[in-house]
Amino acid sequence: MKLANPLSLFAAGAANSENINSVTVIIIGMVVVLVALIVLTAVFWAFGKIMARGNKPAKPTADKSGEVFKPVAAPVPVPISTVQSGISDEVVAVIAAAVASMAPEGKKYAVRSVSRTRTERPVWAAAGIAESTRPF
Repeated sequence: MKLANPLSLFAAGAANSENINSVTVIIIGMVVVLVALIVLTAVFWAFGKIMARGNKPAKPTADKSGEVFKPVAAPVPVPISTVQSGISDEVVAVIAAAVASMAPEGKKYAVRSVSRTRTERPVWAAAGIAESTRPF
């Protein structure tokens, strides 16, 4: 169908069934997408409300004497650092001091293990590391 004037499709009485079908399909498609988005939004909103209701912290209960029992945290065991044989205590102390110097005030850090890296690296591995760590 070739028209001399494409605007003649919109003139009064010029609408044929092909144009009406195209517009109908477009409108139905847009409505279906809009309804699907609204349904998905409602499902996620309801799921969020249900999960928020289950995550409320329990209030501490008072016994007959009126005292409120608060949970007491168990002491955290201090892990023993593992040091590979051949690494002196001075090296471990220097590494721990470097970590402590980078720590903000009031925070505690611990060196959990100290081990040697491989001294030899394949050429392709070294090239990959150089490529990955190169600045932009």
